[in-house]
Amino acid sequence: MFNKWAVNGENIKTDGNGKNEESKREGKEVMNEEAKTKTVIAHVSNTGVNKILKGSKLTGDINVTCDLELSGDVEGNIKSVQDSNIVIKGTCKGNIETTGGSVDIDGELTGGNITAGKNVTISGAFKGGEVKAKGKIYVDGTFNGKLDGSEIEIGPHAQGKGEVLYKDYISISRGAKVEVHIAQVQEGLKAVKDSAEKKVVDMKPPAKEKDEKK
Repeated sequence: MFNKWAVNGENIKTDGNGKNEESKREGKEVMNEEAKTKTVIAHVSNTGVNKILKGSKLTGDINVTCDLELSGDVEGNIKSVQDSNIVIKGTCKGNIETTGGSVDIDGELTGGNITAGKNVTISGAFKGGEVKAKGKIYVDGTFNGKLDGSEIEIGPHAQGKGEVLYKDYISISRGAKVEVHIAQVQEGLKAVKDSAEKKVVDMKPPAKEKDEKK
């Protein structure tokens, strides 16, 4: 099971060997023997954003009460207990959940689901199970899994495959290389409009298609 970490505005600095005075006082209370071998560096910026810096490694669940920016590596679940936003610039292996905030994957998420009260943006890589957002899902990176949102936009640099469920709007840009099964869902109902599996691969302009036929 993952260990639980609470990031609520207090600095957390450890060197993994107990040399830091703060780690001597607090590290023993929150870290087991396995976690002590990891290095965790976190601080709160002037804007009230918790930041886990690049080069940091953490095994354990994280609960946040304000915005979180992860540039390090985490193996565990990340949960916002308030309307906080979560930005992943490093790597995360686990689930991400925020009740009223947005999630931005600029790095990589593997082996987990995303649940967001607002929007989800994937410009990096999502290799998990399901992305579910009450707002808009925008993908311009790589993905493999299920997308479920009110609005879904797949950008020109997107690559991947999976299932796409949308409520109000869907857009797939020219240049996207995806293989997806698309279905529209209405409030209180299951899929009511279902399209056959399709592959979108940088479609050629009509003029060129005519020339090729000649």
